[in-house]
Parts: sequence; C-alpha cells; structure tokens
Amino acid sequence: MRYIRQEIFREIGKEGQDKLRNGTVAIVGLGALGSVSAELLARAGIGKLILIDRDIVELSNLQRQSLFDENDVGKAKSIQAKVHLDEINSEIQIISVVDDLNSDNIDKIINNKINLILDCTDNLETRFLINDFSIKNNIPFIYSSAVGSKGYVFDVIPDKTACLKCFLIESKALDTCETVGVLNTITHLISSIQVNEAIKILLDKEYEKQLLFFDIWKNELTKIKINKNENCICCVQNQFEHLTGKKSSRIIKMCGKDLFQVRNNSMDAKRFNELKNKLRDIGKVIDLDYCVNFDDKMTIFDNGRALIKAKDENEAKSLYSKFVGN
Repeated sequence: MRYIRQEIFREIGKEGQDKLRNGTVAIVGLGALGSVSAELLARAGIGKLILIDRDIVELSNLQRQSLFDENDVGKAKSIQAKVHLDEINSEIQIISVVDDLNSDNIDKIINNKINLILDCTDNLETRFLINDFSIKNNIPFIYSSAVGSKGYVFDVIPDKTACLKCFLIESKALDTCETVGVLNTITHLISSIQVNEAIKILLDKEYEKQLLFFDIWKNELTKIKINKNENCICCVQNQFEHLTGKKSSRIIKMCGKDLFQVRNNSMDAKRFNELKNKLRDIGKVIDLDYCVNFDDKMTIFDNGRALIKAKDENEAKSLYSKFVGN
C-alpha cells in the first residue's frame, strides 16, 4: 500500500515498482540538491541508497536543505540524512559515507553493482571524477547544479550520450551560492527533475537526451543539444585523468564559504584519540565520535581529513599543521 499511488501511474506499475525496489543509487553530495533527491528516492522506494558527503550541516543550509533541521547543525550531513530517511522509509537500505570522494577511495565506495550515480556536488573536480568513473565502468549518472535562480540537469549514459568533458571546462571562476545566493525553489525543482530522470533510467524508459536549463525566477526552460566531442579525452580517448589522481588537490576550497578541506588519510584510531585529548587541553571540543569540532574553527574526522575556517589556503595549511600535524 505504501507505493499504491505510484504503482497506478501507468509508466511505472507494479512491475516497475519491483525494479525500483531492486535498484541501487549512489548520491554524491547531500547539500541542497542531494538531500532533496535522496528524500524523493527514499519515498519512491528505491531499494538501496548510498549517501556520500564530506561536509557538516550549517545553519545557513536550512534555508534550502529541507531534509535537515536545527538539531542537525554541526553534524555530518550523510549521517543525519540517513537518520531522517530511516524514519521516512524503514523498508529500504541506506548506507552513509562520511568522506571526501576522491581517486583513492571511489572504487571502494562505488562499485559495479550500483545502477546509477547522482552528481549533486558543488565542485568540478568531484564532478569530473564521477564522470571518469561512470565512463570507465559503464554506469550512468545524472549531473545537476543550481545557483541563484538557475539550474541544470543532464543525463550521462556511457556510449550513448556526451559526457561532462564534452562540454564543461575546468574553471575556478564560477558563481557560488555565497557570491550570488540561491533560491530554495530552484534547488527543489532541479532535484525533482533529477529524480524523475533517475526513475526513467532505472526503469529503462526513454530519458532526456538534452541538457535542461531552468531559470525559475524568469520561468524559463531551455533544452540544449549536446553533441559528443569527437576529441573528448574521456569518453572518446578513454583517458581518465581524475581517476588516476593527476587532477587531485590536497586542499580544496568548499563552495562559496571561507572553509577549506584538507585531505590526509593517514590517521588511525589511536592517533585520533590522542589528538582529541590534546585539543581538549587547549580549547573547546565537541566530540561526535566520528569527528571532533575544535573551537568552532576546525572539524577533524577520524581519518585525518579536516574542514577548516580560514581566509585563504595558506592559513588553512598553517592551522592544520599547528593543531593536527603534517
């Protein structure tokens, strides 16, 4: 009875619902897009969701990230998303991954048993990593982005469509939510379109072949034809620069915030506990077991990865070295 309204929709039916129940979707990024897409997929009865996010919930997220509430502030997004989704649908399996998806761990976190990947990230480095992984392993993924009043959705189906490398270029000078703002209406709209396409792909139905562009403030919808680039380094030449780690950055500026991520996967449980004790002696510590918040300046995870509030990359490096080590 849970999915009866969905099953009587003739494009799905009971047979289609069974397909959804047997589907596995990885969602990379649990922010404004990923948290809403995860909720919609959970309510639709997708059998298994893998939630991957490296960030924590902030008060400013609540304006658009409707899966979270004030009690989640300061906690890992993927863990809190699982908490809420388990309450929404206890019949499905949800796996929470608190980590930065990168070339070192993507093969462990996402495998060939996954039917679909949703790209809900906020940076091109991770998007291109997903793109490489998708093309190499023949797993479809759906690109989505939203900022201001505008958003995009594009289905990447290996061997059938263009990939992101065919039309996106690497650039650091992009609009962000902090520089131009973002409406919660566009993020919810883009997530709805993304999940709609996800259901089509999981059911082997006809999916959208063009790049969808929406400007919700102007009520504009544009479909843009994207042709495969015959010289594409990824989907034509099968060179996967981001999977090899050649394009990986140890320090990444988080989208639109004076917040930097420092990667360091060399910490073990013993050293993490020693670090927590050291930090308790010199400042305020909030211990969440899998991570520790120090003086509201740093969030350090149990593998050594840290999110650091700083004015620039050099300050972030300095703070990490001072309090965590090299």
